[in-house]
Amino acid sequence: MTKSISCIAAFGIAAAIFLMGCEKKEYYTFEELDNKNILEYIHKNNLNVSQYKETDLFYEILQEGTGNPIDYKKTYPLVYTVKSLDGTYNSGDTMSFNNRYAEYFGYFPFGSSYAGTPTVERTGDFKEVIREVLQKTNGKIRIIVPSRLMYGRNGVPSQGIPPNASLDYVVTMHDNFTDFENEWVIPNMIKRAGLNIADLAKTADGIYYKITSEGSGDPITADSTVTVNYTLRRPDGTTLESNTGYEAKLSNLIPAWIKIVPLVKKGGKVRFFTPSTEAYGASGSSSIPGYASLDFEIEVKDE
Repeated sequence: MTKSISCIAAFGIAAAIFLMGCEKKEYYTFEELDNKNILEYIHKNNLNVSQYKETDLFYEILQEGTGNPIDYKKTYPLVYTVKSLDGTYNSGDTMSFNNRYAEYFGYFPFGSSYAGTPTVERTGDFKEVIREVLQKTNGKIRIIVPSRLMYGRNGVPSQGIPPNASLDYVVTMHDNFTDFENEWVIPNMIKRAGLNIADLAKTADGIYYKITSEGSGDPITADSTVTVNYTLRRPDGTTLESNTGYEAKLSNLIPAWIKIVPLVKKGGKVRFFTPSTEAYGASGSSSIPGYASLDFEIEVKDE
C-alpha cells in the first residue's frame, strides 16, 4: 500500500513543513533534514507523488508502461534526468551518455560507471519502484530519493553533486534496444544536427546517411585502404573524436564504415548516423558505452 501525497494532501504537507519551522531547531539529524527538504520540494512544486511502501522514496507515474513486463534478468535501455532539489545540480540531457543506462535491469541504477557509486547500500528499493509500480516497459516515472540513500553528506564534488543532495530522477524505460535506437535516438540525433530525416537515405541495416560530395577519384571497396578526415559525435551532438589523415583498411573497421564509405569515391564526403549494431555493439569500446548510436562525418582524401 502506498501513501498518496497529492493536492488533496497539500494541507498535510504544508502543516508538516509549518510544524518543522515552528520547532526552530538549531540542528537537524541527517534524516530530518532529508525529510524536511523533500516535503518542501513536493509542496513547492505541487507534485502528485506517493510514498513507496514504508521506504523514504516518493514516486509519480508520468507515463504508464505499455510494453512488456519488466524483468530483472533482461537488459533494457533507460534514459533519465536527475537534479538536486535545490537545483544546483541538474543533469537533464537524455541524449547524453551520462544520462543513459544499458545493462541488466537488476543492476540499475548504479551498475554503470557513468552513474557513480552511492554511499549507502539501500538502493534496491529504487528499481523496485520501477518494477512494481511501472510494471511494464515504455513508461516514465519520477522517483525522489533522500540524500542519505544516495551520495550522502559529502556529495560528489567532481560530478557537481552537492552535499546532502536529495535527488529528483525522471526515468524512461524503453522496451528494447532496436526500437530505442531506430525510433528514438537516431531521429533525435538527426534533428539535433539540424538535418531533416526525410533528406537522408537509409540502408536496410538502419544507417541514415547523406552524401555531400560524390568525389571524383577512384572507386572505394570494402577492401580499400583509405586516408580520411573524420569527426565522430556522440548522440548529444558533442564531438568525441576528430582526426585528420587517418589511414586504415576499411575491412578492419566497424561495419558502418565498410557499408557507407564505399558509397562515395575518393575525394567524397559523407555523413551518417549508425545504430550500435553497425558500430561497437553491446560491449562498446574504451570511450564508448554499449548500445551507443554514433554520428560520423567523413571526408575521403584523394591522394
